[in-house]
Amino acid sequence: MNVLLNLAAKDLRLMSRDTMGMFFIVGMPVLMGVLFGLIGVSMSGGGSGPIRLAVCDEDGSAASAQFVQNLRDGGSVDLSTDLAREAALRSVRRGRFAGVIIVPAGFGRTAGMFWEEGPALEVGVDPTRRAEAGMIEGLIMQAMGELTFARFRDPAALRPLLDQSRERMLSDEAMPPAVRAILGGFLGDLDRFMGALEEVDADDAATTQAGEAEVLADAPADRGPAMQFARIERIDVTASPTGNETLDRLVQRPGASAWDLSFPSAMLWGALACAAGFAVTLVRERTQGTLLRLQLSPVSRAQIVAGKGLACLLAVLAVNVFMLVLGLLLGLRPGNYALLVLAMVCVAFCFVGIMMLMAVLGTSEEAVGGAAWGANVVMAMFGGGMIPLLFMPAFLQTLSNLSPVKWGILALEGAIWRGSTLAEMLPICGVLLAIGAAGLLIGTAIFNRRLSRA
Repeated sequence: MNVLLNLAAKDLRLMSRDTMGMFFIVGMPVLMGVLFGLIGVSMSGGGSGPIRLAVCDEDGSAASAQFVQNLRDGGSVDLSTDLAREAALRSVRRGRFAGVIIVPAGFGRTAGMFWEEGPALEVGVDPTRRAEAGMIEGLIMQAMGELTFARFRDPAALRPLLDQSRERMLSDEAMPPAVRAILGGFLGDLDRFMGALEEVDADDAATTQAGEAEVLADAPADRGPAMQFARIERIDVTASPTGNETLDRLVQRPGASAWDLSFPSAMLWGALACAAGFAVTLVRERTQGTLLRLQLSPVSRAQIVAGKGLACLLAVLAVNVFMLVLGLLLGLRPGNYALLVLAMVCVAFCFVGIMMLMAVLGTSEEAVGGAAWGANVVMAMFGGGMIPLLFMPAFLQTLSNLSPVKWGILALEGAIWRGSTLAEMLPICGVLLAIGAAGLLIGTAIFNRRLSRA
C-alpha cells in the first residue's frame, strides 16, 4: 500500500507542475459551471420543439379520453399515455419528459361543468423546466374549454348531469340559501335550454351550436366573470414514490436552481480533463524512460498501473469536491449527500478506466493528447457536457446512452436535484463501474503488451 501511495503522490506532484494541464483540470470546470449557471440565472426557457408530456388517465371515461385527445390536438405537445403514475413520475425525474398530467378517477363525472368542483388534475413539472409550467397549464385550460363546449353540443348527455348537479345543490345544507337559489335557477334555465335544443332539427342545431362556439372562442378574455374550467394541483415530482417514510425523509427536495443544472456537467469536465492529463503523463513516463527505471526497481507493473489509477481517482474526487464547495457558495443545495458521494466515487472510477484506454490511443504524447481531447469533445457533445440533455432532440438523447458523460451527469443530477432513490441510482452507478472496469482491463492489457515489446 505504501508503494501505491508513493506512486500516486509522485503522479500528483508531476501533474500539479503542468500549468496548462491544471487549467483544464480545475479552470475549465469552474468556467463551464459558472458561465452556464449565470446564463441559466439570467434567462429561462424550455427546449426547442414540442413539449414532451406524460399523461396518466386514471379515470378511463369518455370525457377523460376526449380531454387527452384535446391536449394532443392542441399542438406543440408530444404526449405519452402508456405509463402508470409511478413510472411517469420517475420518467419526469430522469428528464425524459418535461412534466406529467394525472387525470384522477371521477374526472368524467364533472369535467366540462364549470359550476361543479370535481377532482383536481395533478400536474408535476421537471424542476429545470419551470418556464414551461405555465404553458402546460395553458394547454390544460384550452383542452378543458374545448371539453366544456363539447358538453354543450350534446344536450342529451348533459341533461342527466344537470339534474344530478341540481339535486346535490338542493341537498347541500352547507351552501348558503341565496347561492343555492341562484345556482338552482341557473341550472333549471340551462336544463330547459338543453331541452329546447333537443327539439330542434339536428342540422340547424349543429349550425347554431357551431356559431355559438365560434363567438365564445373569439370573445375577449375580460368579458364577464372568469370561469375556472379545471382545478390544477401541482405535485412534487422529486419526492420519493416508495411509500417508505424513512426513505422519503432521506431524499430531500431542495428548490432547483440554475446551478443544479450547470454544475453536474462542469464536474464531468473535470473528470474528462483528469483522464486526458494522466493518460498523457503515462505515455510521457514511458517515452522518457521513467517506466523503465521503475521496472528495474522492486515495483511490479501492476503496482505502477494501480498507482497511476489511484492518482487519477484522487484527482477526479478532488476536483469534484472543489466544484461542490464552489457550488455551495453560489447556492447549490444537493438533495442527498450520501448518494452524491456514491455518484462521485463511481464517476471517478469510470474515468480511471477511460484514462487507461486513452493512454493506449497512441505512442507519443502528442498523439495521445490529441486523441484524448478529441474523444473528450465527442463524449461531452453527445453526453450532455456541452448542451444539457433535456434540450437535445429525442434521437440525440437516445444516442447519448453511448457516452459515459451522460451516465456521470445522471448520477450527479440524481443526487443533487432529481431526488433519485438508492434503487434508481444503482443501475446508473452500475453502468459507470462497468465502463471503468472494462477500460481498466482493456487498457492495462494493451499497455502491458507494449511494455513487453519495448
